[in-house]
Amino acid sequence: MAEGLNACEEALRSGRYPVREIIVSSDFLERVENKELSRRIPDDITVYSCSRHAMEELSTEEAPRGIILVCGTTTRSLNELERTQPDRLLYLEGVADPGNLGTIMRTALWFGTRHLLLGPSCADPFNPKVVRASAGALFDASLYRSVPPDVLVSFARNEGYKLAATAPRGNMPVDKWRQEGRYILLLGGEARGLSSELLKMADATLFIPGYGAAESLNVAAAAAITLYELCRSDRKKTLHR
Repeated sequence: MAEGLNACEEALRSGRYPVREIIVSSDFLERVENKELSRRIPDDITVYSCSRHAMEELSTEEAPRGIILVCGTTTRSLNELERTQPDRLLYLEGVADPGNLGTIMRTALWFGTRHLLLGPSCADPFNPKVVRASAGALFDASLYRSVPPDVLVSFARNEGYKLAATAPRGNMPVDKWRQEGRYILLLGGEARGLSSELLKMADATLFIPGYGAAESLNVAAAAAITLYELCRSDRKKTLHR
């Protein structure tokens, strides 16, 4: 389920997760011109109308926005990645907080990382809180769910990806790391970080230098800083070629 006109537009535009049906409240129809709404929604998608009270019962938000989409989900396998071979992938292990997962998804898309591999203990990417926090980014993301660490490592070795782990006490500042080939960025969950198994198999262990008294960064904040630094490094390499 996704809510809001923005989510509706993104879902219809991308087509990655097909819209099965749409539910709108009567007061929403009063706010949005019927002609405008009909232009955005294909004829083969069923649209249901309900009362404002019914919308409040259906919605997962405190302030319902008047339109709910029910979308189909798709399952992707690592075989697809073997064919497309993007330069950078993001693997998340143990990111259990839906808000963090949605925010990371949104941030990754901003920095050009569309393929996200999720470990078995990550939050459900289709949880309404994840969908809301992603701010529409979910509809452009390619998700690979329940990928165990050993499968990830095997895939990386077979396909020529380096593993770049993140840890508070890594051995290299993220802004100093230079990688010429393809790589997978590894981020661990809120409580425990990355497992020892992945840290041992990593080709590099990156950290974000801190200058204050806080013990650690929120995983979504760490993802934003790390992806920014890696993208900046990638741009510099491109300019110097």
